[in-house]
Amino acid sequence: MKKTLVLLLLLLAPYALFPATIARYSGMRIFWDSRSPVTIFDGGGYARLIELSDGRLMACCESGGIKVSTSVNQGRTWSAPTLIAPNSNNTPNCVPDLIQLSDGTIIVGYNPRPSTPYTEDRRFGIRLRRSTNGGKTWSDEIFVYDADYTFENGCWEPSFLELPSGELQLYFADESPYTTTSEQQISLCRSFDGGLTWTEPQRVSYRSGSRDGMPVPVLLSDGKTIVVAIEDNGWSGIGDFVPTTVRIPLSNNWKNNNYISGTSSQRNQSVNYNYCPMAKGGAPYLRILPSGLSVLSHQSTYGEGDNMKMYVYAGNKQAKDFKAMSRPFYLGTTHGSWWNSVAVIDTGIVVAVGGIDGKVCMTKGYPMTQFHAPYASPHVDGRFEADDAYYHASAHQVPMGSETGTFSYTDFAYDLDSLYLISLVYRRKARSEEPFPDGITFYMESIGRNTDRPMNTAYRYRLLPDGTLSVDRGNGSTWVETTAADVHVASNLTSTYYRIEMAIPWTSVGLTSAPIGQRVAVAIEILTGDGTQQLVESIADASPQKPATWMPLVLVEPDPTGNPFVPMRKQERITYNLSGQQVSPYSRGIIIRDGKKSLMR
Repeated sequence: MKKTLVLLLLLLAPYALFPATIARYSGMRIFWDSRSPVTIFDGGGYARLIELSDGRLMACCESGGIKVSTSVNQGRTWSAPTLIAPNSNNTPNCVPDLIQLSDGTIIVGYNPRPSTPYTEDRRFGIRLRRSTNGGKTWSDEIFVYDADYTFENGCWEPSFLELPSGELQLYFADESPYTTTSEQQISLCRSFDGGLTWTEPQRVSYRSGSRDGMPVPVLLSDGKTIVVAIEDNGWSGIGDFVPTTVRIPLSNNWKNNNYISGTSSQRNQSVNYNYCPMAKGGAPYLRILPSGLSVLSHQSTYGEGDNMKMYVYAGNKQAKDFKAMSRPFYLGTTHGSWWNSVAVIDTGIVVAVGGIDGKVCMTKGYPMTQFHAPYASPHVDGRFEADDAYYHASAHQVPMGSETGTFSYTDFAYDLDSLYLISLVYRRKARSEEPFPDGITFYMESIGRNTDRPMNTAYRYRLLPDGTLSVDRGNGSTWVETTAADVHVASNLTSTYYRIEMAIPWTSVGLTSAPIGQRVAVAIEILTGDGTQQLVESIADASPQKPATWMPLVLVEPDPTGNPFVPMRKQERITYNLSGQQVSPYSRGIIIRDGKKSLMR
């Protein structure tokens, strides 16, 4: 009888008896600080942005011609736009792209698009202008290519890539070879003199019966592979555009008229739909971070009716396996973001650029593969002071809010006794009353188990704006309420925001000391309630029931040159990079605020 009972329990409750170890989440996620988007252009669209070699940012857009603007403070403010390619002869200049070459030359390419009535002397084409003095003056228009003179057989969307050899490539979508069908290919022209003269176009990507479009090329960090992001509407069973990449070794470089066909193994859907919903749509844009990891954007009406939104994904060093889908701009349900792009600036900040309500706006995102907690002992009082010494100078390590519009910042610190968390949530008249209150939920797996359910080393802390705390612990299957066990919480609730600070003793999660050098995994949810419903914003791809999907939290070791047991608030602040390595305060990306050094993530 006992054997039968044991067997029955094994069959009925496998989850409680045998923790399921699953693959630990790999890859970065992008956290958007989208509380206050910056307007680059008061009118226009289809904008692109780069960082120049002198540290300025430059953006271009279409707006009564092609305009450029610059920023000397990393995008906080922008110069008045300069019109560098005016419209003429009933032919608007559209969809620009820009690049700075290794010799410092800046090139802006664009797409003349004749208006009706069409005449044979006005062609859809690709043109460009050059500046050799940092954008002070621009050359006369340079011819690259002409397609047909009707919309059905035009060409579109130029995009540049400079190779290590100095060869400059210009990719564009081209319908002109297919005058009797609606097909489209990706074409390539080359320049070997810095954009002054160009070769005839060659086909590099074509799927029979479909429309390859909107190319954006990159060279991977290995220096060996050219990857081009395109929109492709030829995938079986989808019936719409989805982001796609085509690729070729640099050693081949599209020689002998090589091109990527619809059946080529070098054509791949970009997004890992095992993690992300299928947000159908086009207008992809691809960039590579200094780490070699990749970032991809596109536009889609996913979940929003007819309103296009910008979606961004994080990929690996091969520009594959894109996941962690996020929206950089919070736009509600009545606004859209059109013809967007991404840029990478500084030491790896991602800039999202979108056309919103007739303007061009930007916001910044911070790619992370792990969170950091410096060695410090903050005052747990629900307030923030600089000598609390959280990881970010303003305790803004983890921005959230682009999904729900409830903007928040969370940060961490630790000492020998406790883990510290501080969260600032911008929320007018936040409510703590049930049902459906506002609040923060913090998850911690104290020994970093990579399981698909909460084990007894996993904890859930539910915090209300007034500081009320409830704690749950995993039991191998679900969450069960437990005691707070000396957890200390302080809150500061105002009419426009609330700030919560919490100290979790290591002993309360079954540890005898701070787990320096050991894996700790965490997740965060920001809850927005109105008494009738509750919106929840989570970390991208982080399931609250699956600790294996949570973010690693790295306890940064104290300064080895000082007393390792003196909390950092009593020392000079130490600066680390995103890998947890100590860096020089003179390294690029370090900023000084009120005499304190800190890292621009």
